[in-house]
Amino acid sequence: MSTLGRRRFVMGSTALIGGATVVACAAPERESQVQSFVLQPEQSLPGQELWFATACAHTSCGNSVVVRTIDGRAKKVEGNPAFPVNQGKLNVRSQSGVQSLYHPDRLDTPKKRRGLRGAGTFNDLEWATALDLLAEKLSDASSVTIITGPISGTRARIAQDFAGAFAGEHLVYETIESSVWRQVAKVGLGVDRLPHLDIANAHSILSFGADFLSTWISPTQYSIGYGEFRQGAGERGRLIQVEPRMSTTGANADSWVYVHPGQEGALALSIAQVIAAEGLTGNDNWFDAVNAVGGLDALNAYAPDLVAERTGVPASRIQEIAREFASHQPGLAIAGGPALASANGLDNGLAVILLNRMVGSVGRVGGLLPNPGPRTGITPPVVPTTFEALASRANAWLDGDSPDVAIVFDADPVYGMPEATRFADALGSIPFVVGIGTAMSETLGHADLVLPATHAFEEWGDFAPDPMPGQQVAGYQQPVITPFVTGRSFGDVLLTAWHEVKPETAPTWETMRDAVRAGAEQSFGGSGDFEARWIDLLKNGGAWNTAHGGSFSPSQDWNINLLAEPQFSGDEIEFPMHLVPFESVALGTGDESANPWMQATPDPITSTTWTTWVEVNPKTAAALGVTRGDVVEIRTLHGKFEATVYESPVSAPGIIGVPIGQGHRFGGRWREDRGANVLAALAPLTVAGAGGLAWAATRAAVTPTNNFKQLPTIEVVPNARNDSEEPVVQISHE
Repeated sequence: MSTLGRRRFVMGSTALIGGATVVACAAPERESQVQSFVLQPEQSLPGQELWFATACAHTSCGNSVVVRTIDGRAKKVEGNPAFPVNQGKLNVRSQSGVQSLYHPDRLDTPKKRRGLRGAGTFNDLEWATALDLLAEKLSDASSVTIITGPISGTRARIAQDFAGAFAGEHLVYETIESSVWRQVAKVGLGVDRLPHLDIANAHSILSFGADFLSTWISPTQYSIGYGEFRQGAGERGRLIQVEPRMSTTGANADSWVYVHPGQEGALALSIAQVIAAEGLTGNDNWFDAVNAVGGLDALNAYAPDLVAERTGVPASRIQEIAREFASHQPGLAIAGGPALASANGLDNGLAVILLNRMVGSVGRVGGLLPNPGPRTGITPPVVPTTFEALASRANAWLDGDSPDVAIVFDADPVYGMPEATRFADALGSIPFVVGIGTAMSETLGHADLVLPATHAFEEWGDFAPDPMPGQQVAGYQQPVITPFVTGRSFGDVLLTAWHEVKPETAPTWETMRDAVRAGAEQSFGGSGDFEARWIDLLKNGGAWNTAHGGSFSPSQDWNINLLAEPQFSGDEIEFPMHLVPFESVALGTGDESANPWMQATPDPITSTTWTTWVEVNPKTAAALGVTRGDVVEIRTLHGKFEATVYESPVSAPGIIGVPIGQGHRFGGRWREDRGANVLAALAPLTVAGAGGLAWAATRAAVTPTNNFKQLPTIEVVPNARNDSEEPVVQISHE
């Protein structure tokens, strides 16, 4: 490996700002000032407070933050007040950026596997040795596969082009996929981008399973709109949440409606039938929308009295929902969460799109609006690879058709893919696996070479928010401190290896900073000196305008008669319970579980922390002979695990809810050997027509273990009010 190549790598990965921008505004009322550093920020005046605009370290949807630094140390993270996506707001995960930056269990040196794959035993290496090994394996490889989490911008461009140069492919892994919602948008609205949900200007929201205030798609963006929806100058918006398990959004709704799993589409069509039969829109504009998807005869098959038993919602309640939704317009109907995670999830989502078309909310303020694409020069978000496609790749690898090298960055499919897919075995069939990350994970534990990555606050980048907030936004990321450990950014690793192994096809950029700046100049250069514009982009954390998002198709490519009955894994006699996994606001899909602050953040519904629990209806618990704190075994056709009982009066008798995020073998002292991984026991079922994992389509059996474990909750007693005559939640019907 050449000295020039090594020097190029070191310069690109350790140089910080060298003319960067300081954002001196943590709140909207503060002013921004631009300073140009010749020296590193830690060499500025002692005690001087500096704010840097950069990308959020713990969201992939595209939030921007400002980081407060003193003496070169990051001290506090706040939302970037000017950025249109999050407008100065952050969720609890984003606030933990400083903890993850200075985490004592961060990877701090390259490692080479010692012993069997998956054993988690490694020897430390010097960076030079690790890069020589990587270059050697790449030189001998006939194909290279790159697996990342959701990425966009320069990082995505480099990953895609690198994979192409090495005769491979770039796969994007999401634990809880957005692929079904994307397919709903494509089939139902005729667009390839996620639409903008104009929550702020809606007068009513009818949400089928979308926990948009907590974990779904872009919760910070949607929560800001929800604040306007509730407290805007117009009428106070009305929220109806329909789902089989009460989510955080459901707990905030005016009305929460239980629906049998997988029957959300039937309920949506029944509401649509009432709107049509009673003429609730005040005109007959709905007729064309219905006629385009099968006509009135098809819709009348979903009259409330015909679907009440099927959905679990009384006919009178269906009529009430339809009247309330139609009378508060503009209205917005959304589908997400378990509604899209049944085997018939795509059809459920398209039935909800029909509701929007009937009330005139498609392309209307207060409804669904088309989003613009990224600005020229900013690579759009790479469309996530569906579960079906990943499972197919795993089968091919197991059959001997595997790449010679796999490079995994910011993704943990070994943890998130159901064990039935044998993804760990498939990864083990690849001759050489490289893992790049800030901390060990299940996937990195199966790697041959592990390279420590820089934290988001230590590297250069740019990004296109996904989804856009109804306007065109380009985000920029700059390092705010000197790297805390000897990590290297994913982009710099690929660029260095590319220049060393295949210099004839490598791009002209030598570092990520060069690449990001070149893309910015392509987007915003124009005439004149670009340096001032570059500084302005870094100061603001990006740039945005009101570019129009295009238009939706006039009708959806779907038919009412296509709505299928949901399919579930497991016989209902042997497995009588519907297993509904869910993301917690703190741990998400498990990426945050290494952080003790996130582990200690109470779940909004149960206030539980640090463990895996199962929400069980009190009557179900009594029938099983268990109560709060008892440990039960949860068994599916494809696995089993243990969880601690939490008796929940808002859990339906046939439903058990289990949080995602625990059950790791690797990742540090606050993460390892804690709780259970519910994802491993799921059936490998897919959503028909979309290819996503049908993670809400698994049945389970619950068996007492005769063990007990005190639940770590904020509640001192099971009933926080200690009021048995007037419980906190009253059940309106069985």
